[in-house]
This record gives sequence, structure tokens and C-alpha cells, in this order.
Amino acid sequence: MTLEHREQGETRQQILMLLRRHGQLTAAELSDELGIGAVGVRQHLALLERDGLVHTAGVRRGVGRPSHLYALAEAAEELFPRRYDRLALEALAFVRATNGEEAVDTIFARRAEQLAQQYAPRLAGKSRAEQVAALAALLTDQGYMCEAETLPDGSFALVEYNCPVDCVARDYPQACANELALYESLLGVPIIREETIAAGGNCCRYLIGSETTTPEGGRI
Repeated sequence: MTLEHREQGETRQQILMLLRRHGQLTAAELSDELGIGAVGVRQHLALLERDGLVHTAGVRRGVGRPSHLYALAEAAEELFPRRYDRLALEALAFVRATNGEEAVDTIFARRAEQLAQQYAPRLAGKSRAEQVAALAALLTDQGYMCEAETLPDGSFALVEYNCPVDCVARDYPQACANELALYESLLGVPIIREETIAAGGNCCRYLIGSETTTPEGGRI
């Protein structure tokens, strides 16, 4: 590989890293970050779009001409290390092969028990609204990007925009089942799971009753 090609490859890698860190950037913002001309940045972006690693995510409008916003495409996520995902899947597959499905169930149930012991003191003595907010904060600390919403009827929604165990949950439904059981145990009320990332949703959304009501419906 020539020096020029190597430098071009390094520049495109830097662009991917900046988009990974910031989410969405314009060509001008990337130009400022990299210290190279906007024309050169757009050439790199065109090649990254061709390779399916970057896509136009929208348009930023302001003073002057609108600027395209660029973001990582789904295929680019595979360029970033996820060895822990593979390790977890391999470990669970080994447990299932050697000790059966019940052993896998036990692992997830035990994890839920440990989290319950860890989280319960943080929720003790609080109102339902305070408990939901506290649980959302705890989950955010664990990487779930969780938000608590108070709905017009006084009930609550717990919304997780990221799933740190997504790859595991897609192959092992016990992960989602025990997560739901954990939240019900902590809040002491039946909960409806309306959507999950593992099932193809944009988030994991849980409907929680108010102090005097419980949600109606079923689970997915």
C-alpha cells in the first residue's frame, strides 16, 4: 500500500470514529475536526457512502445553504470491537450444550436476583413515581439510555433506547423475560412490555400502573 492510500484509509477511519463519537456531523464540522478541506472530506464521505458505511441522516438548516448531516450506517457498527458479545454468546452456548436449557435459565434468573438485591435499597420507601425515576437512573448507569415518562392517566412508561445485551437477548429470550420479572419485583406491580429491541423495535418500552391502578393488556 502506498503512503497516499494509507493516509486516505486513516482519514476515512478518523471520519468513522468522529461519527461514532458525535452521532451526526456535517462535512464542514468534519473538516474542522480533521484539519483538511471540506472538498476532500466530501470525497471521503462519498467513498464511505459507496461502501455502505455512512449515510445522509438529515439536513441542518441555518444561516446560508442547508448542510447535510452524516451518520454511521448499520454496517459500520461491525467495525467497532464487540468481543464481549461473542464471548457471552460462546459461554452461554457452552452452558446449554453441556448442562441443558435449564442451566441457561438459572444463569439469567440468578443475574436478576443479584440486580434485585443491588437495586432494591435505592427504591425503598419511595412513591411509585420516584421508584420509576430511580430505576430509570439505575438502568442508564448500566448503559440502557433509559427514560421515565408520566402518562396522562397517571401511569408510567419506562423506555430503554439502548440494550447492552442486545446480541444475547436476540438468541436467549430468557434475558428479556428475566428483565421484565426484575422490574415487576422491584416495583411490586404487573408490568406490560409493549416493545423490545430484541424483537426488532426501536426501544424497550414498559407500561407501569400508577399508585392506584395497574396496566391492562398482555406481554410480548
